[in-house]
Amino acid sequence: MRTAVIGFGRVGSGYAEDQAMARHYQYATHAQVLAAHPEYEWLAVIDPAPAARQDAISNWKVPHTAASFSEIGALANDIEVAVLATPPETRLDLLDQLPALRAVLVEKPLGRTLADGAAFARYCRERGILVQVNLWRRADETLRRLADGGLQQMIGSTGCGFGVYGNGLLNNGLHMVDLVRMLLGEVTSVTALAPDRAWAGSPIADDFNVSFALELDAGAVITLSPLPFANYRENGLDLWGERGRLGMYNEGLTIAYFQRRDNRAMTGEREVAADMPAYLESTVGTAFYHMYSNLAAALTGDAQLWSPAQSALRSSAVVEAIRQSTAERRLVTIDQGAAATAALPAR
Repeated sequence: MRTAVIGFGRVGSGYAEDQAMARHYQYATHAQVLAAHPEYEWLAVIDPAPAARQDAISNWKVPHTAASFSEIGALANDIEVAVLATPPETRLDLLDQLPALRAVLVEKPLGRTLADGAAFARYCRERGILVQVNLWRRADETLRRLADGGLQQMIGSTGCGFGVYGNGLLNNGLHMVDLVRMLLGEVTSVTALAPDRAWAGSPIADDFNVSFALELDAGAVITLSPLPFANYRENGLDLWGERGRLGMYNEGLTIAYFQRRDNRAMTGEREVAADMPAYLESTVGTAFYHMYSNLAAALTGDAQLWSPAQSALRSSAVVEAIRQSTAERRLVTIDQGAAATAALPAR
């Protein structure tokens, strides 16, 4: 499928130069996937930065680069798949210039607000364009097995959980909210636990950092708090169930399972053996590639999208409720029905 990357920054290509990341991530960028994936013909990179365009030419041998679509002329009529790694507010204008478009793989969030994201999804639905949102944990093989019954088998029903995120709720916080939904089901209400912590870091304008609690339809309560990445980096989640505990640390590179055992300090009681973890295989390094494979299969009708716009909008609805709860200092119930239908075409 003839493909263009629009926006060629760190997630487009830059992370491929990180030697530490290369030890764990076979695919950390769009460029690495497109250079290797047989289902995609990488035709073009669109980016206003001369250095980004030179990177595409020199390091990735992309045949066409331009600062804007006006510079590639008729080639825009050939693009079937667009990878959108641009700020959310610029995307609809870009899609207007791609008449043959069949699908987009788009970075999160779909919009800075739920309404903006729904407008993007509605536009794509009206044109028949498939939307795969790059909430990449949904393509992580180990996490998919956990979501497909593995977590329940290991620790039973989850009663509570604790997590951290950094660099903004619209940024990494959205990833963690989506991971909670993926593993545990839908969120019914949210409560902000503290005022917005205004430290810099997010690449998304008007982002914010706040501690909050998620109440899930299944009954569990998950709390998440922000960390300033100036100290150290982590996006992690720790889940406590009936029969044990599962922790996801180092942004998914470490997944630890702690079993329930006889309590060492009290007869007749049990404990979770926090000092005796068993480790699951980490598959974060290939999740990016599998996200593209799933999109290709969906285009041929052989699979359902793993991270479609409708699901991403449900996560955005949670973030919107957290924003409201932060402002109003109260519990906010989430209307998932409204979130699910927000992307439908206007009648």
